[in-house]
Amino acid sequence: MKDGAYRGMECGKDRSAVQRNSDQAATSARIADQFHFDLLWSPCESLHRYPALVVLVLAITGILLDRATFWSLPTSLVRWGCLVLAVIVVVEVTRRHIARPSARQTLRYLASAIGVIGLFATWHAFLEQQYRSASILKLLDREAYPVIVQGTLDGRVVLRSRPGFGNQAMTYTSELMIDVDRYRNSEQLVSIDGRVLVRVDGDLSHHRPGDRLEIYGWLRPFDQPTNPGEPDLRSNYRRRGLHCRIDTKNAQSVVLLSPSRDIINRTIASIGDIGRDSLIRYTGSQTGPLALALVLGQRELVDQTTRDQLLTTGTAHLLSVSGMHLAILVMFVSWAVAAAGINPTPRFIVIVSLSAFYVAMTGGRPPVLRAAVLVGVFLLAGCFRRTSQPLNTLAFAAILLLVKNPLNLFAPGVHLSFLAVITLMLAARSAMTLPLSFAKQRENQRQENFDRLIENSAGLWKKTIKLIFGFVGQLAWMSTCVTAVALPYVWAQFHLISLISVLTNVLVWMGLAFALPAGVIVVILDPIAPWLATMPAAVCEYSLRYMSTVIAWAASIPGGHYWLPSPTSISIGAFYVGLAMTLFVKLRWGRVCRFAWIGFWVAVNVVLVTRVSPFPESMIETTFIDVGHGTSVIVRTADRRIWLYDCGRLGNYEGNCRPIDTALWSMGITQLDGVFLSHADADHYNALPALLERFKVKQIITPPGMLRRSEKQLRDLDNAIDNAAVPVVEVCSDQTISERNALVDCFEVLHPPLSGVHGSDNANSLVLKLVHAGVPVILPGDLEPPGTELLVDGSRPPPGGIMMAPHHGSLRMKAEMVLAWARPQETIVSGGKRSRSVEVQQMLSQTGSGVHVTAKLGAVRVRLDRNANTEIRSWLCDPW
Repeated sequence: MKDGAYRGMECGKDRSAVQRNSDQAATSARIADQFHFDLLWSPCESLHRYPALVVLVLAITGILLDRATFWSLPTSLVRWGCLVLAVIVVVEVTRRHIARPSARQTLRYLASAIGVIGLFATWHAFLEQQYRSASILKLLDREAYPVIVQGTLDGRVVLRSRPGFGNQAMTYTSELMIDVDRYRNSEQLVSIDGRVLVRVDGDLSHHRPGDRLEIYGWLRPFDQPTNPGEPDLRSNYRRRGLHCRIDTKNAQSVVLLSPSRDIINRTIASIGDIGRDSLIRYTGSQTGPLALALVLGQRELVDQTTRDQLLTTGTAHLLSVSGMHLAILVMFVSWAVAAAGINPTPRFIVIVSLSAFYVAMTGGRPPVLRAAVLVGVFLLAGCFRRTSQPLNTLAFAAILLLVKNPLNLFAPGVHLSFLAVITLMLAARSAMTLPLSFAKQRENQRQENFDRLIENSAGLWKKTIKLIFGFVGQLAWMSTCVTAVALPYVWAQFHLISLISVLTNVLVWMGLAFALPAGVIVVILDPIAPWLATMPAAVCEYSLRYMSTVIAWAASIPGGHYWLPSPTSISIGAFYVGLAMTLFVKLRWGRVCRFAWIGFWVAVNVVLVTRVSPFPESMIETTFIDVGHGTSVIVRTADRRIWLYDCGRLGNYEGNCRPIDTALWSMGITQLDGVFLSHADADHYNALPALLERFKVKQIITPPGMLRRSEKQLRDLDNAIDNAAVPVVEVCSDQTISERNALVDCFEVLHPPLSGVHGSDNANSLVLKLVHAGVPVILPGDLEPPGTELLVDGSRPPPGGIMMAPHHGSLRMKAEMVLAWARPQETIVSGGKRSRSVEVQQMLSQTGSGVHVTAKLGAVRVRLDRNANTEIRSWLCDPW
């Protein structure tokens, strides 16, 4: 009896010990479930717990494999089909000779994995072959030529604003995506297929998706990069399924043949246009474009100044409707339906319906679609009382995006969107720890209960203040994490490091939380009962004013942001590999390691990217940037000084400085010893205000009296120079070396004289000569008579030099007189479409000079070494 009792006690102790061990194991498992590290250690467990994530990895593998080894569609189908069939046969044959069930299960998993890879590879191959087989590609030529096509409007008409020049009013440019099906060949309509982007001067927003149109314009391929550092936008057009573009003269070049019968898309587009009109009517000219971008995703009307401010303050995401926008809407709707006491199932229907409406209204952009899937799955899990795994749900959203378009895998916007969400998922677990001991967990639980008891006993004001500070602190933490993790990618895409973004996002969030729901209410109520939209419109307007004020203030803070050359792709990959490795370090040291790694990486790459690209000693280099009809020349002298001669282009109404800034950054240049402005034509200086914000400029050199004139654009230029605190030096041909600034001594000023000449600004262009190893380099601006006669009456430069063609190679400005005077060996033409003509080539080559036109060849780089040897390379033919 005693033995039995003893054995019973022992068994009870064993069972108690087993129970305790089981409880501890369960507790550790629950703690470990806060992380996703366990999926790295157990592939089989990962397949059961994260099936969508495993499928996503396999889908990405299939797309990458097919992209790396793309063949024709039949070959791809046979290749991937045979692979999948072979794997299935091998697995089935092998399975019959394997007795262990686990081995059989592993083989099934392997076959399924290869099947998913083959499926997505085939889907990518099918879409790629469909794109490449479009017959419109056979019509493309290097030069644009006139065509007449017919097709169907696909999607909403995109309306872009274009500021007027001088006293001209603002105009609009419309962009239409057309599925072409007819092409007029002589007098006959021929069947054709393809998707083109049509650009029209004028407002064509009244057209609806499904409208059948006839377009008269010039067919041309999408432009490839023509300057160093310039991004290749053709990949963006490829992701949208566009094959080429058609440029038209005016709105009369687009004729409606028959209206749309697509009721759904027509209704969605009408809602977007009605919402645009409503928001513009209720908001001011300052906040209206921002309201359109914020609420409807129509960011095309936002001016360049606002875009730059949003970019420099790290709030550019406001221009792209994203998951954050949908999350704010869902949060407000959830509060409303919860206050109304609606049950979970009707609540699910209401919120999902709103999400679907908002996704359609904003054009189904990938970030919004991803957020809608997350919200839908989360709510669906709540309806069925199931646990929603965020990582699994996020992977499911990514799979849907890849099914919709496999090329979303290579979209920077999609990368940033998912990177931000993953960072927020980890940052939201700021208190997460690796599995601790059971005793430590109980101690933490007791401390939390004690703190909660103290909070409940505090007064209402104290609890409210603590709640607000806690929310702001959590928001700041989230913003810090997203900014730090996305920094390399944002830096690479925009050449920018924003240090003020954390503070700006925290301050702007409050305005966004009120402006977005109020704007959506305005869009819904204004067509029904305009008087009901008055109050939410006022909330939206004042919230946007608050946001604009904060953004403008943050953008003006010195040191809040830095424009820099971009890091390399290898360096960015190393950053994220190193950051991922820090996730395996324990909490306290892990957080230190993460921020130390980010700081170290940024410091190293700032040093690396700001090193000016080397070139051989005792050599000068002049790079003529392709800016269209305009001028911009980067000059690097033998003493390692860097100069810019002119910086502008025709039609640059918003003062954009691309592609000049990207060319400078590609050389590692962050400061200029000086900028020469040849004369007072806007196509020679209208990019300077933006350049002054991005680069440190030591001085501005102009001909006499250029900035003392009263034109508005010159006044704006003068204000920009004053704001940047850059000294202005006036030079002329009458000055001696001792009278000129020491930094300008490497150049000789040939024109104009101090008193100037009678005639236009062109006649008084600043003409510079730089001599190296006895070979002259002459930059004449837009020189024309009577300035031309005065120049050629002066001393003649040595023959066999390099000269930029005056006035962009114009046939009307007596360039042959300057050519006969200078007798250059090579002539560079910085011009637009007109400079491509055969007449320009013939006129400039009369003296035996070689002719290089940037409009044909892209950027042209000329190097002169100490032995007077000349090396000329063009970006399109021989990039460097």
